[in-house]
Amino acid sequence: MSVPAARPLITKRATLRHQLLTSLLAPIVFVTLLSAVVTYYYAFNFATLAYDYSLFDSALDISRQTRVSDGRLRVDLPSAALDMLESDTHDNVFYMVNDARHEFVAGHRGLPMPGEETPVGKPVYYDGHYRGHPIRLAALSAKAQGAADDEMPVLILVGETLNKRRTLANEMLLGMLLPEFLLIALIGALVWYGIERGLRPLATLQLEIGNRSHRDLSPLPEQNAPGEVRALIRAMNELLARLAFALAAQQRFIADAAHQLRTPLAGIKTQAELALRQSNMVEVQHTLLQLNTATGQTTHLVNQLLSLARAEPGAGRPQAMQKLDLNELARDTTTEWVPRALERNIDLGFDATEDGRAVVEADGLFLREMLSNLLDNAVRYTQPGGRVTVRVSAEGARVLLSVEDNGPGIPADERERVFERFHRVLGTGAEGCGLGLAIVHEIAQGHNAEVRLTAGAGGVGTLVCIVFLQVA
Repeated sequence: MSVPAARPLITKRATLRHQLLTSLLAPIVFVTLLSAVVTYYYAFNFATLAYDYSLFDSALDISRQTRVSDGRLRVDLPSAALDMLESDTHDNVFYMVNDARHEFVAGHRGLPMPGEETPVGKPVYYDGHYRGHPIRLAALSAKAQGAADDEMPVLILVGETLNKRRTLANEMLLGMLLPEFLLIALIGALVWYGIERGLRPLATLQLEIGNRSHRDLSPLPEQNAPGEVRALIRAMNELLARLAFALAAQQRFIADAAHQLRTPLAGIKTQAELALRQSNMVEVQHTLLQLNTATGQTTHLVNQLLSLARAEPGAGRPQAMQKLDLNELARDTTTEWVPRALERNIDLGFDATEDGRAVVEADGLFLREMLSNLLDNAVRYTQPGGRVTVRVSAEGARVLLSVEDNGPGIPADERERVFERFHRVLGTGAEGCGLGLAIVHEIAQGHNAEVRLTAGAGGVGTLVCIVFLQVA
């Protein structure tokens, strides 16, 4: 039978590498992007503040060129000053001068007015739109040259588009982000190296497993492995131990079955060949009767082997634990064995607990199998006219299921060995395969129950007692 080659761990390990790299770098990139948004916000505010001062200076310069002459407000801006205002290559600059009655005097008509009152000598900055473009404005109320003391101040507005501000903010942002992204690239390289180095124990583990034979279930070495990988190796070693235990049980079962089935199958084959050679019907019937007996014994052996395989730890069928009334289960199982006991002229009885309560947590199918094997042993080895009693009793927080007979009993030096597979007490004269008590022992262990084997009442016969923990 061909064994599939071990699948390499490279793909999974590469996926883990990328997941780790993503998990480590994603927060750094996210924080960098968040920092970029905050940086751009503060950079734009800083640029806005710097250019707001420039707007204020322009508004202040214009206010110095306003004067009242012959009762009229005049703005005498030299051509050089106008050229300076309008010579900006990045932004469009606008200004407007209104007199004390808020009537247009000079500049660009229709600039947006401030939404609040402008105190004299202090600028008010605000945003607006002019000619379809967003602009930033500074509004300044100032006294015109030659104006009377009680005359209202004039209003001077100076605005410009936002190109320089955005350019300055972008340059500041780029100047800060470029080193940060270079730093992220450096961090990514260092993280990648760290992940590669951290995953080396997994690569070593992969190599160790890949070079093993499918029959090698020995523990993996744990030395020089990091704590996390050591925990993984320990878990794998526990799994390997369970696999080794299960495989050993299977191999033991196969060996035992082959050994035990070889003899009866050979006998059946011999009896069948003998029947084919015989011509006397009386002899043929006698041979067929022996063949039927051998077939029955073989069928019993096969059923016992299957029961033992199901009861062993690591078998395919999981135990379906539930709360069971041991009185009811024992009574029903005992009733099923009454006809067999009557065939052998054996008195089969049942005694329940005094208070009628015996609840245990167990698998009902396994418990019936266990009790059936105890009854099979008792009925099989007890002489005709004997007595077999199934009893359920309480002992503190424990429940006892016992089967007692007054048969030949088991010698004290044999009581430990009878739980071994295929071990039979010599001199009993009864046919058996030596698996009944082995099955009982395996099922009891699976239920954390204790098996006691002693002599019966008065030192006669055999008493097998299974001790369970009672549940509420």
